[in-house]
Amino acid sequence: MSKAPIFILGSHKSGTSLLRSLLDGHPELYVIPFETHFMASLGRWIKYSYRKQAPLKHENYADNLLRIIEDYSKSKDRQTDVVLSDIIDLDAAKKYLEKTNKNLETPEEALELFSDMLPEIIAAMGYSKGKRLVEKSVEHAEVAMELYKCFPDAKFIHIVKNPYSNFVALRKFKSKDQGYPLINRVFDSLEIGYYFLDKNERSIPDYKVIRYEDLAENPSIIVKDIADFLCIKFNKEMLQPSLIGKPWSGNSAYGEFKSISSKFLNNWKDEIHPFEANLVTDYFPHVLEKYGYEKLSKMNGSWRSAKGESLARYIYNRFFRYYLG
Repeated sequence: MSKAPIFILGSHKSGTSLLRSLLDGHPELYVIPFETHFMASLGRWIKYSYRKQAPLKHENYADNLLRIIEDYSKSKDRQTDVVLSDIIDLDAAKKYLEKTNKNLETPEEALELFSDMLPEIIAAMGYSKGKRLVEKSVEHAEVAMELYKCFPDAKFIHIVKNPYSNFVALRKFKSKDQGYPLINRVFDSLEIGYYFLDKNERSIPDYKVIRYEDLAENPSIIVKDIADFLCIKFNKEMLQPSLIGKPWSGNSAYGEFKSISSKFLNNWKDEIHPFEANLVTDYFPHVLEKYGYEKLSKMNGSWRSAKGESLARYIYNRFFRYYLG
């Protein structure tokens, strides 16, 4: 495995899976087709609300990894990271990890394991020899500094989405199974992502930030710029989303797609609740300004209930902002 991996970072529902799918077709890259969460499996402290984990000692990396692979092997939800239930050979994964050294402790060892294991559990992956590994896990923005120290030649690409739009997309994703969610987890996930985005961009040399909207509206320009940043040759396959070499139809709540599209960029304007919009306006103005997004005026209607919001959650959600101060 090359010692210059590529890490894709960003919040849930910000376009990280799309970005990974655009790199999938490049012959010089070995793209892991699912979120590995390998740093969490090593016992690292994760604050991200939807991946939250206290720092752990004496973690069994192989066992943790097997649980993740088992989850992917059962997944049928198109809106999750990817659907691999018909692709992963779970029995092969169990056999491979049983013979693996269970005391892996470093990010280098953990990431190396994927380049060796993937051809054994996903036949279509092929081998990684001579290619650069591409890995995407949303919570890795928190551990990017450690990854940079372990892989000083690594490249980082962080995709950011209009906070109003990202808030709606993440809330909708969580609403589909549980009704309107506890809003603090949506808020905290985005806030933590923006916090580490700011820290990483200031501290890591090869840390590129792109806007989802720019990618959707001008894919050729942005993807060519990404290719230059990664020091790889641009090819037209990079404009066609794929998963393990086959067309990828996306994980958007707005349905499947065949190519990058800006069709739904402004749908959030009709779907955002005034309560959500005002949270973004009040607490993320620095993000809006830095990345060139319009700051909305305060909206009326924050106190009306949202679709699917239970009474208990309504009370919790409306008083959550008073906790924020």
